[in-house]
This record gives sequence, C-alpha cells and structure tokens, in this order.
Amino acid sequence: MKRVASSEGYAMLAALVVMVLAATFALVVVGAVHGLQVVEGADASGWRAGAAEARGLAEASRALRWHASFAGGSASGGEYGTAWAVSWEPAVPLAGRPWSRELVRVKTSSGSAAERDDAVLDLRAEPWAMGVTCTGDADINAPLAVSGSGVYVGGCLRGRENVSLGDVGSGTSAAVALDAVRGDVYPCAAVHGGAGIFAGGREVHDPSATDQFPGDTDRHAGLAVDPAWVDGPSAEFLLAAQAEATPPGPALADGLLHLDQLPPASGQATIGGRCILLPDLDAVALEGTPSAGVGRLLLVVRGDAVLGRPEVTTALTGGLVVCGHLEIRGPLALEGMLHAGSLDVEAPVSVVVASDWRASPLSGATVPTITEYGG
Repeated sequence: MKRVASSEGYAMLAALVVMVLAATFALVVVGAVHGLQVVEGADASGWRAGAAEARGLAEASRALRWHASFAGGSASGGEYGTAWAVSWEPAVPLAGRPWSRELVRVKTSSGSAAERDDAVLDLRAEPWAMGVTCTGDADINAPLAVSGSGVYVGGCLRGRENVSLGDVGSGTSAAVALDAVRGDVYPCAAVHGGAGIFAGGREVHDPSATDQFPGDTDRHAGLAVDPAWVDGPSAEFLLAAQAEATPPGPALADGLLHLDQLPPASGQATIGGRCILLPDLDAVALEGTPSAGVGRLLLVVRGDAVLGRPEVTTALTGGLVVCGHLEIRGPLALEGMLHAGSLDVEAPVSVVVASDWRASPLSGATVPTITEYGG
C-alpha cells in the first residue's frame, strides 16, 4: 500500500511540476510579449516625437525664410496624440560669422515620450540674391555703377567700358574697390564672365587689348564663373512663392506694375519686408517708385520685364529678380541686389549693396541653414 501511495504521490508531484512549469512558461511568454509591446510603443512614440520635431523646425524655417528680419516668433501644432511647439529669437552673434543667426527651440511630446532640442540657424542668402548676377549675356549700353559687389555673368558681358565699380559711399576706383559679396574668392570688385568680357568690341583679355581691367576674369583668363553664382531661382522656390509671396494686387494691370501704387507694409512686413511674385506673363513692365511706407521689396518676375521710361528715375530698395530677359529703359537707383536671366542696360543704373547686407536678410530670398544642433 505504501508503494502505491508513493507512486500516486510521485505522479501527483510530477503533474504539479508540469503545471507549474507550464504556468511559469506562460507568464514568461506573456511578460515577454508585453515587454515587446512596451518597447514597440516607446519606439513608436519616440519616432512620432522625432517627426514632430522635424515639423517644428520646418515651420520655423518657413517663417524665417519668408519673414527673415522678424525678430522672433513661435508656432505650435500636433495631431493624434503628438504635439509640438517651436520658438525662435536672434542668437548671439559670433566673430567671423557674418550671417544673421536665430536660436530655435523645439519641444515635442507623444505618449510617454517627450523631447526638447535647440538649433542655431544661419539666415543665409539664395545665390541669386547676392550682389549683381546674370545667367546669360549682359549688354551694357549705358552707365552701370555698382558699389559693394562685383558683376557676375554666366555668358558674355559687352560694354565693359560702361561699368564702374566702387566701395559703398565712396568714389574708389575699380582697382581697390572691395567686393562685399564674393570677397572670400575675389577681394576686389571686378567683372567676372562665363564666356567673355568685351570693351569697345574687343575681349579685355585679348593680347592686343590694353590692360584696363586687371581684376576681370572669364574663361579667356582661365577662370570661369561658378554656375551656382549666376543661376536663377529654382522651381522649388517659385512653387513655394506661389503660396508664400504677396500678390501684386491692383497695382498690376494690363501687364504693367505701377510700383507707386503698391500698398504700404503692415505688421511684420514693416521689419522684414515683402516678396512680391508677379504672375506668369510673357512680359511685364515696371514703372514708378514705391512710397516710403512700402519698405523693402523683393520683386520676382518669372518671365521677361521692361523697367522704367526714359528720363524717369525708378528707385527701389530690396531686390529685383527677373528670370527671363530684363531691359532697363529708364534710370534705376537700386539699393539691394539685382539678378536677370539676361540683361540689357539702356539707361543709367546705380546698384548699391550695403556692406552689412548679410545682417539684414531679404524676405523670400533667405535660406535658413542649421549650423548647431542639440541641447
């Protein structure tokens, strides 16, 4: 009897052990699955928080691009349990860093995940918004006086004898005038052509030509212009400008933009200025001078343009960008930058690029660039 009882006891003990092991295994499996779910959930929350951070940085960059000189700002948003908030303000200037800088703070949360990061952005300029540039050929048949910048042409420049270069606010000769735009490559202001530079119908680097313009460079001199310096606005910029730029409104009628009829700036545009994108017309004419309250303007023409009338001066502060052919028929006084696909100067033109232009970003032509990240 004892042996039977012992056998039954062993059987019961074995069954109990099996049950305990099975229960333990089940608990282990359930715990592991739960752990995986927690990890996956944390990973998903972290991923969503990271995506929200990117959204916050993108919103700050958009605002700084189109309202570049605005001192500070903030934005927030979120959906599906994810939230983000971003703010920006001027960053402390650093020696040797000429660009205006902004400190951007981003906070995000998603489920149990929360993140905060800081970034410093340089407010750099679009290459076509730097000094005086032309993608193709430039024919200079009237005085073109440029201060604070060289002249950069992707094709030929004809009429070099009509171009004068000087420092801002002085009558310094071309031999010592400073290039405040490409000074890291060309300290002295000069004309730089992609195909040729002609004065009086003769290439200035021809052995028979007098050495009037020693600083000028082109392919004949062994140095071609960097294509990135003379290219016009990208398709991405023009697409974004359709949503972000200011339309000309009633000031544009029958293909003529009356600059003197543009409304005064309001709100943050009084500080940062405005980018005005003209409709896609075959050609547009620009006449008049904006009133003092209009502020800085970046005028962007997607096609061809004719500016001014003979003996009537047009004055403009900011920048003029013509993707097609620009013909200047009347005197122009421009404080800022000038770009054209091709250029024909038939009346006196003065372009002044301020020595501190990098500290005053031009709304619409600013490229926020992350230079520091983390925090």
